Amino acid sequence: MKSEHYQDTAYLDILRWISISAVVMLHVVSGVVDTIPEQMTAEQQNIYEMIKNMMTVGVPVFLMISGSLLLNPEKEIGIEKILKRYVSRILLALFLFGVPYAAMELIAQEGSFSWMMVIRGFFLTLSGNTWTSMWYLYELVGIYLLTPFIKLVVNYAGKERFVEYGLILGFLFSILFPFIEQAFGIHIGIVYQLSGVYLFYYVLGHYLHQHGTFNWRWCAGLLAILECMIILNRIMGLGMEVQYNSPITAAVSVSLFLTFRNLEKGNSGLSAKRNVCFGIYLVHTFFLNVFYKLFHITPLKVGYSGIILFWILVFGLSFAASEIMQKIPVLRKYVV
Repeated sequence: MKSEHYQDTAYLDILRWISISAVVMLHVVSGVVDTIPEQMTAEQQNIYEMIKNMMTVGVPVFLMISGSLLLNPEKEIGIEKILKRYVSRILLALFLFGVPYAAMELIAQEGSFSWMMVIRGFFLTLSGNTWTSMWYLYELVGIYLLTPFIKLVVNYAGKERFVEYGLILGFLFSILFPFIEQAFGIHIGIVYQLSGVYLFYYVLGHYLHQHGTFNWRWCAGLLAILECMIILNRIMGLGMEVQYNSPITAAVSVSLFLTFRNLEKGNSGLSAKRNVCFGIYLVHTFFLNVFYKLFHITPLKVGYSGIILFWILVFGLSFAASEIMQKIPVLRKYVV
């Protein structure tokens, strides 16, 4: 009989769709902020940065979803399975999409095409120099490779509280100490060899999925307060950085995760399309690059409503492209 902690995972599908929506919106606004900041007024930069900060939650929650599923003690994942089923899938996706993206960037830079660009694109992707949105896949490969070792700790933690110990260390070295250094200039010289905020979120997702029983209304209230703090940070110019390893991002991620973790369980209705999300992640920056770099059309040309319009347009095109990929047997089986 399965543990009650792992019987219902429908809320993870809701979180998956929230996260991919946030990631698309993040890249809609960051594509403007990072490429044509000189065309923006101070007010526009504030609005775009504020939205960007609010959407930073997407990737941490994605990692928490993965951790809650793959670190399930009742799910057997050995070295062979992790390599054949998970690592190989991400590597195939990385090179299948990363190489063309790198080659497209070369074409845009040099104004011509040659087949050597494909070879150069391969080596650029291998070295991590394809489009920046693909960084997540590189990170995911590393985390998947560590998963068999992490599961040993998760499965045999027992009364020694190894998971809690690891999460405390992860929070200190990956989030709190970097924040102290950035905010106060105090450098902590101790080296923690497993420091990495993405690994922290991965294990945290498992822990909260198993133990995170709280009143969802309190969690939702905390989430609302934290998002208001992010908004006020930009309006008042407080200068608080909101990145993946920021304490406020960790707090927002936990609050969002726990809000849906503790809602009444049931079929979300989104589970049937859960696999479409990965395809959306892979292709959404293609459409953004077409609009921003090829046609030179950005939300700035429309006004603030353009942010929503671009999000709807890019999300819709990416959803359609992902659905098409799902209908191609080879892609569906081995990549998306």
